[in-house]
Formats: sequence, structure tokens, C-alpha cells
Amino acid sequence: MEVMHDLDSASLGAVLKTALDAVVVMRMDGTIAGWNDVAARTFGWSYDEAYGQRMSEMIIPPRYRAAHEQGLGHFLATGAGPVLDRHFEIEALHRAGYELPVELSITRTEQFGAPVFLGFLRDISERRDAARRQELMIGELNHRVKNLLGVVAAIAHQTGRNATTLPEFSKAFEGRLASLARSHEILTSVAWERAPLRALVDELFGADLSEAAPRITVDGPTVLLAPRHLLSLSMILHELMTNAVKYGALSTPGGQINLTWAVKDGELSLIWSETGISGVQTPSRKGFGSKMIALSVKHELRGTMNKDWREDGMRFYLSFALAEEAA
Repeated sequence: MEVMHDLDSASLGAVLKTALDAVVVMRMDGTIAGWNDVAARTFGWSYDEAYGQRMSEMIIPPRYRAAHEQGLGHFLATGAGPVLDRHFEIEALHRAGYELPVELSITRTEQFGAPVFLGFLRDISERRDAARRQELMIGELNHRVKNLLGVVAAIAHQTGRNATTLPEFSKAFEGRLASLARSHEILTSVAWERAPLRALVDELFGADLSEAAPRITVDGPTVLLAPRHLLSLSMILHELMTNAVKYGALSTPGGQINLTWAVKDGELSLIWSETGISGVQTPSRKGFGSKMIALSVKHELRGTMNKDWREDGMRFYLSFALAEEAA
């Protein structure tokens, strides 16, 4: 029920029923004379429960009540009210005892008979939450962009140090950036939550995983990787793939790559195996790719690795805990 006993119920009732916001009508003595359905849904009190109660005891948090009563007394004495006829944001009290943010506007009117205050209140909890999420997302985006730029700068610097010609630098640098881009696309598709390792492998090998390309085999269970783990594995697998094309299994017609992984006790074990190569020898020096793999395993994945050089190929072993460490 929304009828006010001492007001023009027909005209004011129409306003209360059609208003999209919560509407509260307060008499000059501070008691509630009107309360629409939106107010009932917003604050948890029915019209019958709210009618005749003091406004300060219903939806005004305790810390604001003294100021509310003083402001009402000041208006009755002087006719001036600093909160009238303007919009502002404040907290209101729900029946259940929790506070919710509202946008509030208050106006004094005699249009419906006796002079009253009309309060229009809109619950802005969702708007506040959206603003907080946006702020967090912007902060996270800035953090990731700075990290990414740092990674790109390091890749450019180290690639330049190990390249002897500009075309050699361009090819190596573009390949490493492309690897980063692929992993970022995968993470973007899952809103930077955990992403499947298989999606990264499919992106890395592309068409080579088809039935027409039996030189590459992949086997492993479904594993979801944290973003930093996926980015690190992207660079590691890219370097392994690049070396395989230049010097390893994919540089010779009889070579083959077998990539497998398994999970046990929260730890991922991955094996990259290259076979079908003749005259394999342990390298006498480590290039940037090998150094980058070692650093990524140690600092980003906090795992362990090992390379086993054999006469017909090479095996790379990698193991790390899947639980992402606290930032």
C-alpha cells in the first residue's frame, strides 16, 4: 500500500507507482509518509512497516543520523537545506543490517497538499562494483603491458647480441614476438584465466599436427596453465621448435619430434624428444635460446630442466609445480 493518509493520495500515488527509483516521502517532523514498491525491494521494509517511522531510524546508517536530524532542524528554523535539489552519493541501510551505496536527490514540495520532502534513491551497487572492476582491470593491464615491454626489450637486446646480420636478427626477433603474440591470444580468449596447454601446442605446431605430418606426435592429458606459466612455456617451446628446424629433427628428412607431458601430485612433467638425427654432439656453447630457456625454467616456472644429448637426437626434460606462486 502506498496511500498517504494526510496527502493527496491520487496524485502522489501515481508518482510513486510510476517512478523507476525508490521514492521515500518524509513529513516535516521526520516521519515517513510514503514508500513505493521499489523502496520496499531496495531496503527490505514494506510500506506498512515503514509508514510513520522516523526516517533516521529506518534507512540512515547510525553515523549519519545526528547530521540528518540537525539538518532537518536547521531547515525548519531557516528554510535552508544544503542537500536539497542536488544529486549526491551516500550509503543507506538495508533491513538486514548491511549498507548499500545509493544516489540520492531530495526536494521539498507542497504539490501534494502538506509540505513534504521527496527523496529519490537509486541503488548504485552494480555501478560501484563495475567501476572497481574496471579500475582493477586497468591496473592489471598496465602491469602486464609494462612486463610485456620489458620482455620484448630483453628479447630484442639478447637477439641483437647473438645475431651477426640484420636479416638474421629480424627473423629471430619476429619469431619470438610471434610466439608471445600466440600465447597472448590464447590467454585473451579465456579472459586471462588458466588456459589449456594443448591450445598452446596446437598454435605452436599448426598444420604439422595433422595426419599428413606424422613427424610430430603429441600426447598428454588436459592441463590448465596459469598465465605466467603459459607465457613461459610458449617461449620455451618456440625456442625448441626453432632449434629443431635449424639444427635438429626438422632439419633432416628422417627426423621426428615427440612431445609428451603428464601430471602427478600437482607437478607437470614435460618431455621434448627429437630422434632420427645422425652425428649429434653436445653443443660447445650456449646460444641465447638455451640461456633464455634456462632462465625461464628457473625464475618464471621455478622448475627444473635437463637436456640429454644422444647419438640420434636430443631429449629435453622439464618439471614444475602447477600451483601459481603468490604475486
